[in-house]
Amino acid sequence: MNGRSVIVIGGGLAGIAAACELADAGQRVTLLEKRPFLGGRAYSYTDGRSGREVDNGQHVFLKCCTEYIRLLERLGVRGRTYLQERMRVPVVDKLTGRSVLEAGRLPAPFHLLPTFLRYRPLSLGEKLLAAYALTRMRSLDRSRHPELDGVTFSEWLRAQGQTSNAVRNFWNLIIQPTLNDGIERVSADLAIMVFQEGFLRTKDGGNIGWAKVGLSQLLAEAAARHIEERGGEVRLRVGVQRLVVEDGRLAGVVVDGETLASDGYVSALPHDALLAVLPASARKDSYFARLSRIETSPIVNVHLWYDRPVTSVDFAAFLNTPLQWLFNKSKLWEQDGPGEYLDISLSGAHDFVELPGQELIEMFRREVGTLFPVARAAELKNALVVKQPRATFAPRPGIAALRPDCGRTPIESLFLAGDWSQTGWPATMESAVRSGLLAARDVIAAAGREVRAEAIAV
Repeated sequence: MNGRSVIVIGGGLAGIAAACELADAGQRVTLLEKRPFLGGRAYSYTDGRSGREVDNGQHVFLKCCTEYIRLLERLGVRGRTYLQERMRVPVVDKLTGRSVLEAGRLPAPFHLLPTFLRYRPLSLGEKLLAAYALTRMRSLDRSRHPELDGVTFSEWLRAQGQTSNAVRNFWNLIIQPTLNDGIERVSADLAIMVFQEGFLRTKDGGNIGWAKVGLSQLLAEAAARHIEERGGEVRLRVGVQRLVVEDGRLAGVVVDGETLASDGYVSALPHDALLAVLPASARKDSYFARLSRIETSPIVNVHLWYDRPVTSVDFAAFLNTPLQWLFNKSKLWEQDGPGEYLDISLSGAHDFVELPGQELIEMFRREVGTLFPVARAAELKNALVVKQPRATFAPRPGIAALRPDCGRTPIESLFLAGDWSQTGWPATMESAVRSGLLAARDVIAAAGREVRAEAIAV
């Protein structure tokens, strides 16, 4: 396999994972990225007005995200992240006050029981019904129930006797940030997967982790170095205009009028970007045609810089307020200084993505002041709104049939990666990394078959 060349198109997490796996296997890798940095949707940049570093969105991972954590270790940057020793999530309900969802010492799935019994937004009856639904989920073999992908999670929950209050104030608290859409919109199959992997299989699967530095600082330089030290090449500001398919095989990629050829190719592009560069004949193939039916869901982040500390929390989830999740970046990034930097993350942000930035800033400045009274006297030194209208695929019912398998495609020598492909996970950093690894391993296996066929022919 040594000496065989592979072009990886797209430098997000899927492309990075694929390129690193291929480079470690002795392939000659060229990673192409149209932007001036690697990382895809997991990147940071310097805000031109304030001169401050900003993540495009607040990305967290869980301990159950095993392949993402292995990638951090492979790149030697695991020490620049933090992972809770046990799950602890402060929850601030504007109506009932503060609660904490915290893993205890009991084995899964009972590790959450003591703190759940003290969870203020639900009545005792609602807690018992929620425990019943969690018990059903834990024993549910999703592979035997394809019908789960045909209904929303809210429909499934109501069939288990869950009240509207429990759906809104417990189940949606977990699902909206993990699936990036509201509980009334998402597939029951993917939602149940989140609870199974994150909370029901092990007592520490839901431990929350985050980067202690900007996302580009965390991954971009380390990934490029890893690839280049193994003989690969990273080419930035190189966008692919089209893929050249001849006789059912990918013969090259056109970049800036030049055609680059390779033994194999991995597309780690978003699904709509891949469709845009495929020839019309390929877009008609059922494998690719379904991609046009994949919808997307937005994320909005509101960044607020105060002249003084306004809250003691590292992060918290919120109920009965437009504010969903708040991350205290001054604490998460271990920054010193008199001020405080808060990042408000809004998932499934259909109600916010079209609003003017200044309106969003004023709305959430008021909410922060209501929830944390110290903020009312603080001066807002700077504010920024970052909108991602097409942040992730929308995990609506029926999505399973639209997500193609990662790895081999109907076009010979073209392999597919991306968090939107069929990894079994929602659109997360873990899904992206898994897809890249699966695609790379298919490339390596195909290369081995070709080498053996050439040897037999000789």
